[in-house]
Amino acid sequence: MTRKFPIEMSLPHPMFGPNQLNSLFYAIAEYIRTDPFKCLAVLVLLLIGYTFRRFVTPSVYPNIDGPARGHIIFGHLLKLFSPSEVEFHEELQETYGSVTKVQGFFGKENLYVSDPRFLHEIVVKEPDAAFTHPSYFHAINAASFGPGLGACGREEHRAQRKMLNPVFGTQHIKSCAFHSLRSIYELMHYRLILVVPVFHEIAQKMKDAISNEMGEAQTKELDLLRWCSAAALEMLGRAGLGHSFGVLDGTESVYIRAIKTFLPEVMRLGPLMGVFPFIYRITPTWIGPKLAKWSPAANVRNIKKIIDIQEKQAQTILAERRAALRDHQGADEPRDLMSVLLRTNMEANEEDRLSDAEILGQMNTLVFAGHELPSSAIARIIHILSQNPSIQDRLRAEITEAPESMTYEEVNSLPYLDAICREALRLFPPTTFMERETNEDRTIPLRYPVKGKDGKEIREIRVRKAADLPAPPYRETWGKDANEFRPERWLQDLPNSVIDAKLPGVYSST
Repeated sequence: MTRKFPIEMSLPHPMFGPNQLNSLFYAIAEYIRTDPFKCLAVLVLLLIGYTFRRFVTPSVYPNIDGPARGHIIFGHLLKLFSPSEVEFHEELQETYGSVTKVQGFFGKENLYVSDPRFLHEIVVKEPDAAFTHPSYFHAINAASFGPGLGACGREEHRAQRKMLNPVFGTQHIKSCAFHSLRSIYELMHYRLILVVPVFHEIAQKMKDAISNEMGEAQTKELDLLRWCSAAALEMLGRAGLGHSFGVLDGTESVYIRAIKTFLPEVMRLGPLMGVFPFIYRITPTWIGPKLAKWSPAANVRNIKKIIDIQEKQAQTILAERRAALRDHQGADEPRDLMSVLLRTNMEANEEDRLSDAEILGQMNTLVFAGHELPSSAIARIIHILSQNPSIQDRLRAEITEAPESMTYEEVNSLPYLDAICREALRLFPPTTFMERETNEDRTIPLRYPVKGKDGKEIREIRVRKAADLPAPPYRETWGKDANEFRPERWLQDLPNSVIDAKLPGVYSST
């Protein structure tokens, strides 16, 4: 079985110097140009041999059941990554239980896990030592956003968190009126923080924009995701970066159009994201961007353009914030998160300071994490409310009875609003599943035993090194009404099955 290693930001010293690598690269390119058919034949034979080896090698998990063999090259990855194959995820859990076997590239066996005890081991107990993000996760984040938290290996991540933790403290978030993720690195684990001054202003602008689009019509079809995305981006820009994108005022810049299309373009890569680490590690480093620019795939070229636009905008904002810090000292000093980060970085010991590249990486990661995921979650909540008039009426009554101008604590103390947010994120998490790779063989117990192919219960699984572990949201813990949108469950004591499961979510146990 092919071993996979998580990518680190500090790569080992290459065996060859830059000049030798350049010569080798051009020699290979020339050979491919002069004899392409022979090269293609060799590549095909290698792939056939690799695939044949996968199919004749004894199963690593012979007693774990799963769906029939998938695509000969992509296995079940096309279905796992496709936004139109939600039913496939549900079918896996309903048919095979909390653990099932699926195929990756060329028949590689992966485990698809929704068992909460298993997930606790992966996400909470030993997230870095034994279970890491797949290498493509770091490579894509590094190529897309720069060396921010999502692109770092273990040691670099710890060093950056040391600098960033004070910036994302609760007291500062309250004073800055920021709406963000509790942890950028774990994108799916976050708490929606609503605060008054900036949020009220932007919410009012969003309401006015929607009213203007409605005009005099009694009923009209609106693209609410567009407005949710605009509001989230403006809030992030104002409170997080100290910059107004003006999107609610009708501004439609190249940057705004670019970041809106980034995630759809990346998702179109599907299982091809697995080859990203190989391209990212190519040296000299200029080769990777050139390959992306010359790629025959249109979405790869589009992603390269988006990254260039994003980087240019981040550099502009960084220069603005540094100028603002120089011009405003003391009580007038800017209090957005980026300004606080820059001030903290300036006052830190030299060995602890973030480089400009790392600061730009945090900015780009922040824009994606604090804009894309919250906007989809808010749009989903509005969609749910439109389908449930009684829930909508109860929420409206609670908000109507509350003070017109509320503090941070008063907003958080609205029980039904909080219950609706929790239930929406439980049932429709913006991130449908995550992947982890194992660094060592490990035996992990299950909370919900599964039936093996031999008909016997499996209560623990021996996970092999280099195994991929797609981990979706879990349904078994919540009982018979797990698939129902019922905010009332959060207004009463949660069942023991939820409490005992020790679910790894930080907000709605998702």
